[in-house]
Amino acid sequence: MRDGVELSADLFYPESDDPAPLIIKYYPYRKDDLLRGLTVDRASYYAAHGYITALLDVRGTGASAGVCDRMLRRQEWEDGYDAVEWLAAQPWCTGAVGMTGVSYGGYSSLLTAAQAPPSLKAIAPIYAGWDLYENSHHGGMWQTSIWTGAYNAMMTALSGAPPAPDPEGAWLEIWEEHLAANKPWLDTWMRNPVDGPVWHEGSVRYGLENIRAATFIFGGWHDIFVSDPFYMYMGLSPDVPKKLMMGPYLHIAPNIGVPGERFDHLHEIVRWFDQHLKGKDTGISDEPPISMWVRGYDQPQARRDGAGGYWRSEADWPLARATDHTLYLQPDGRLDGSAPSGGEDRVSYTYDPAVGISTMGLITGLGADVGLPIDQRRDAAGSVVFLGEPLEADCEVTGFPEATLFVSSTAEITAFSVKLIDVHPDGPWALVSRAIKNATQRNSRTDPEPLVPGQVTEITIELEAVSYTFEAGHRIGVMISSADFPLVWPLPQNAVNTIHMDADHPSGISLPVVSRPDSGLPPPDYRTAHPLPDPRGTGEPTRWDLVEDLAGTEVSVVISMGGNSTNDNGARIRTHTDFKVTTDRSDPANSSVEAGFRFDVDHGTSRTEVRSSTRVVGSSDSFHAVTASEVRADGKPHFSRTWHTSVPRGFL
Repeated sequence: MRDGVELSADLFYPESDDPAPLIIKYYPYRKDDLLRGLTVDRASYYAAHGYITALLDVRGTGASAGVCDRMLRRQEWEDGYDAVEWLAAQPWCTGAVGMTGVSYGGYSSLLTAAQAPPSLKAIAPIYAGWDLYENSHHGGMWQTSIWTGAYNAMMTALSGAPPAPDPEGAWLEIWEEHLAANKPWLDTWMRNPVDGPVWHEGSVRYGLENIRAATFIFGGWHDIFVSDPFYMYMGLSPDVPKKLMMGPYLHIAPNIGVPGERFDHLHEIVRWFDQHLKGKDTGISDEPPISMWVRGYDQPQARRDGAGGYWRSEADWPLARATDHTLYLQPDGRLDGSAPSGGEDRVSYTYDPAVGISTMGLITGLGADVGLPIDQRRDAAGSVVFLGEPLEADCEVTGFPEATLFVSSTAEITAFSVKLIDVHPDGPWALVSRAIKNATQRNSRTDPEPLVPGQVTEITIELEAVSYTFEAGHRIGVMISSADFPLVWPLPQNAVNTIHMDADHPSGISLPVVSRPDSGLPPPDYRTAHPLPDPRGTGEPTRWDLVEDLAGTEVSVVISMGGNSTNDNGARIRTHTDFKVTTDRSDPANSSVEAGFRFDVDHGTSRTEVRSSTRVVGSSDSFHAVTASEVRADGKPHFSRTWHTSVPRGFL
């Protein structure tokens, strides 16, 4: 790197001595063991199509030297620039470089491209976010799973394990540097509760105009980043070749994805890279730029195979043929197109911090094949519900739904959650789209303002992007509450919240309705995914338990998952995650998150066991966190450390 720090990469070559273009996959997830098991098959796929692949460890992680004290910082993208140009200059590379990856690897592709390295010709980010503050603070609400619990514990554990031993012994020095200088990422997250420069460093939103590489974006309707792919697509320069695929998937790549139809997305990436790295005319540039899965009703289940709907191509986003239709909230629970004409109509409800169980989105970010929304009727008792009349014909909604609510509260700090639901005439209610808004951030993400108790305030909430067909006979529904537990951290103040819906306060939701589903373009012709490779290990059953104190007011969600595997390089690993989120209906300020992560790795010449834990507890005015790590090398204690962080709670 430009400051002399060395990053470590593993290279996978085609069976040829000729120079080849190169694809970088850039992660902090340890190329020597954990990441390798997830990527070696894809690296082999690219090699078979004439590409070198570089698995590159982020500075301060895995086998790369240096320090990593938080994720997605500017240093990583400067390093990315240097890595692209160094690799492009090697005699075995043609000088043309691409980048791809899932989740963090998607962020890496985008943010490195925003540094505009001359040799980076194309990228294919998969399931990445564009706005790091929004990704971590949905609508100004702090996420519990990734940003306070399981992810912090996981990354702390991964930081404590050594690289694979090398003949020169450099791995020992790198390992000790990581143990001495790396720190939990949670500390920085807690100290930055509002939007600002720390979050901007990891947000391609603020660098899209700099991207010159041809960009193929992959997204999923059940991913943790639903709207982000569309904002990235819209924000790219019109001079940049771009393409967008939006499929029916959780946070799992399309060739192994659930719940939708799996397809060979690697074939599409190779076509994209052949076009822009090899100069071949693959025809991909002549195809419609957007392909998306138009969703239909599916029986709500946390885990299922298959998805209702179909693939369709589009020429633009948002769709030019979509028309906004406003449905107004009525005091008797109806939802229709008639603007309220009465006065002083309203409905009030008591804030229940445990509402949101049916969303299930918490576990999606952990990479499991479970986490789809379940029957929304489970949360109806803690919400106010508005239902339209049974539809006389199918109704497609494609775009960004937007709710406008006139609200008041007995509290200074509260939130409003809006869910768009499909009400089956004889079955479970399905979640179509959702969003939550911390009312103190109604005007600004950098300068929150408390509500004035009792004062009516207008709040606009943009829901996640959607393409969904409500079937004839079904009803369109809206559910409003003030929590989305356990996905986001409950706000601390008990409250009675009111939705106003009269002539002066016409609360409602605007839906982008598509009256003509046919775009006039041929649908994508995707290749069926190859059969899944034989597993290299075994997985523990994922558990998701709801624990409710029937003699009190405490509610918890408890998750456990893990497994073991052996990689092609002989590395044997075992992981296990325990995660618990707790809130108290009578005292929501007293919520907490506990997470533990076990990471055992055996490289043959060294065997390491790492145990990490995180506990974050809230009070009325502060957050307190403890992260601990213990490392055993070849059965003996090697390292132990505990970090403490306490910060004012602010408006979270």
